[in-house]
Amino acid sequence: MADVLTVPASRTHGRGAEVEHLAALLSRCTTGRGGALVVQGSPGIGKSALLDTVLDRTDGHRVLRINGRRPETGLPLSGLHGLLLPVQHRLGTLSPEHDRLLDGVLRRGRYDGEGRLALSVAVLALLTALARTRPLVCVVDDAQWIDPDSLGLLSFAAHRLDEVGAAVLFATRDTPPEELSGLPRLRLAPLAEEVLQGMLEETDPDLDPAVRSELARRAHGNPMAARCYAASLTAGQRTGAEPLPRVLPLPAEILDAYAETLDFLPDDVAWLLLLAALEPGVAVPVLTAPRDGAADPVAALDRAERAGLLRVQADRVEFADPMLGEVVCRRATSGQLARAHLEMARLLDGRGPRYRVLWHRAAATGGPDEELGRELTAAVSAGEPGLTAEEASVLLERAAELTGKPSRRANRLAEASYQAWAAGQYSRSTILIKQAAPYVPAARIRGLPEMVDGYRAVGEKDSVQGCDQLMAAAREVAGRNPRQARSLLLRAADAASLAGDLDRFAAAARQAFALDLDDPQHDSGLAYLEGSMLAFQGDYEAAVEPLRRSVALAERDDEPFGLIFAIVAALRLGDTVGARRQTARAIARAGVRGTVSMVPKALSYAVYGEFLHGSPATATEHASLGLRLAGETGQRNCAAHHLAALAMLAALRGDAEECAVRAAAVTEHADSRPLGLPRALTEWALAFLDLTRGRMREAATRLEELARSEPCQGHRTIRLLSVPHYVEAAAHLGETRRAEAALAGYERWARAVQGPNELALAARCRALLSDGETAREHFEEALALHRRGGAGIEEARTRLAYGTLLRRSRLPSAARPHLRAAVEAFTRLEAPLLLRQAKEQLRATGEALDSGVSAATAGLTPQQEQIARLVAEGATNREIAQRLYISPRTVEHHLRNIFRQLQIRSRVELARLVSGR
Repeated sequence: MADVLTVPASRTHGRGAEVEHLAALLSRCTTGRGGALVVQGSPGIGKSALLDTVLDRTDGHRVLRINGRRPETGLPLSGLHGLLLPVQHRLGTLSPEHDRLLDGVLRRGRYDGEGRLALSVAVLALLTALARTRPLVCVVDDAQWIDPDSLGLLSFAAHRLDEVGAAVLFATRDTPPEELSGLPRLRLAPLAEEVLQGMLEETDPDLDPAVRSELARRAHGNPMAARCYAASLTAGQRTGAEPLPRVLPLPAEILDAYAETLDFLPDDVAWLLLLAALEPGVAVPVLTAPRDGAADPVAALDRAERAGLLRVQADRVEFADPMLGEVVCRRATSGQLARAHLEMARLLDGRGPRYRVLWHRAAATGGPDEELGRELTAAVSAGEPGLTAEEASVLLERAAELTGKPSRRANRLAEASYQAWAAGQYSRSTILIKQAAPYVPAARIRGLPEMVDGYRAVGEKDSVQGCDQLMAAAREVAGRNPRQARSLLLRAADAASLAGDLDRFAAAARQAFALDLDDPQHDSGLAYLEGSMLAFQGDYEAAVEPLRRSVALAERDDEPFGLIFAIVAALRLGDTVGARRQTARAIARAGVRGTVSMVPKALSYAVYGEFLHGSPATATEHASLGLRLAGETGQRNCAAHHLAALAMLAALRGDAEECAVRAAAVTEHADSRPLGLPRALTEWALAFLDLTRGRMREAATRLEELARSEPCQGHRTIRLLSVPHYVEAAAHLGETRRAEAALAGYERWARAVQGPNELALAARCRALLSDGETAREHFEEALALHRRGGAGIEEARTRLAYGTLLRRSRLPSAARPHLRAAVEAFTRLEAPLLLRQAKEQLRATGEALDSGVSAATAGLTPQQEQIARLVAEGATNREIAQRLYISPRTVEHHLRNIFRQLQIRSRVELARLVSGR
């Protein structure tokens, strides 16, 4: 089933699976088998566009179509008349009784309500007769406005089309008319934000990408609303230079659709809906608090729930349909909105967060209010409990609107932009900093705008440029706010590390050490910079103390970025357990503060300890989640880091194809950007894949080139971590002198940190470079250290190497326990290439093995087997892509290879093969 369609994209963005579903139904008509489908969804969601697209793909079908009209809803059989009027000339082909009944409806407009069954059979007979000459499609759009009698007759026929080459498609609102009960249904869900962005990119190419993203976010998945929003913007708003309206206009079709519900509500329920729309997720005790002279709010909430307008979950009130809340706000007058905001501020006072009280007061204020602006800014600075980065950004944006002083406006907008960035709202961050630009020359403080520009460069463009901008911003604010300068320099150093520019890392560190801070010796971030800089310089012994200090001090830190540095420090110390603990803390704190942009960064480092000495499955989960979140928050460079990690994990599994796909994606992104860390990790992944495939020369060459790479092309940490693999390749090639030279630095690091896993790998390297009894002693030492460090893929590789040595030394009995353990580990870790090697060595000792490979999927990679299983379960390409965090195109690529390898031609054959039917 294809997910990418050759039809006008502006009509089918995000609806590939739905189009294929309807197209399959219409295709059945050509074989003499029909059916019916009710397409339901909220106003503007794209029901008519979906039907138009499907009809465009029909070939030779006769199409009858009627669009329901509200004025004719009460006119019996008006819908049937409109649908069948184009074919009334075919009445003479039916039986006399059927002709008489239909003639009365279509030509004379007569229907006495009697003989309902006879008329139903006559309608079915006409559709059957029409379908005999060519396939028939009847489309009933806006079925909620078709008269009930017509719907009942058409529904009768729709239920009986299994052996007729005709299909009836109904499109209706979320709650279909009762007459359509029992028919198959297809509900159109709201579109994802990225889908709406793609649609707007096509329909409004002049929109600034950040504006496009913001409109998609505010459209609640509704394509009609998104297009209307775009059409309403001024030229300045389209470029992001002017602020977007707080309330954007909705299409008349959407407003009219909801008017049927809202126009006849009691006043107390309508007022309750407006209050709920202004405070999403408001607590029930707040919304139902007694109000002077007002009707019972508890009863009003009960009526709203019974009507399906609001729902209560975990003592919070929310709209059943998010678009309904938007409509409620747009229907209110400015006076009603102001009164509602003031009322909500009163209700929240003493019952909710102080910053929400201030927000509603500010929203009700029509002009400048310096005092209220200061209160909003102070609330953000105080960091009240529960205040997320996104909410802080909104408060600061409003505070900027309340001031008449350009310098204050610039600073508040810039700070709002930073908070939006921290919340993962890159598009909104960009819009806010553009709005601040005209006021920056009049402002005394330039650090915040430069800071946000630097973050954006680090996240999606040039991390070296971003590092320089952050260092410049730190110089601007150092004299007035050294703590803020420290934070900027920590991020600048991280950007330099991502780029692989260790000179810039050292420059940022030295600038941070020079700050006038209260107690620098008790600063976790500065300790991290000191230890990392020493480690990059190769002074591992000196690096240990500040790195340990950094981790210890981070235990008292709850700032997510500080905890991210603790993850890296723990990994530099060989402390995988500590890195896991700091990862969990960083993600938890990011969740509390709403700093979503920190999560993919934390996961990008946490993955190292897992794929080296922990669980490859956990590493895959980290990298897949990090990749998705990095994409959602606009951090393309961080996404490249996760792609590189996924390439490494594919190499560990022996999935050459997946490794190549991920590596190519990293290379494509990094070609125009200084991203030494993802580049280096990708090269290491490809070298490891060569190593497990027995291509020792290629592996050694890759790792030697990695060790010689220039700044921004490689990374010193990856060069250090990859040494054991280089030693393995070089030892096989007999290049022991080069291997010894590389191993010396690794051994110094392992002895300095005293990490059991690092010492184990150093001992294994010594074993590979030794002979006889000496090699065996080193292997035994390595296994003892592995047991202290925890089982992982490297312990299994050590056992494989040791077992191989023992077998070659003609000690098969001694080799078998190690090789059996390796087979079990590689089976558990889903590493088929390494598993094959271990089985070959075990067989060579004289032990017989069951192949353990299913005949149905023999030869497939683990990911191909997973895709085959999902296909057998009935998943579409898009569903598979979403579950595995890959693109639909990659799924199609894998499927082609699966079909070719298994010598089959269709998904049906694959499903039968996998299920064994």
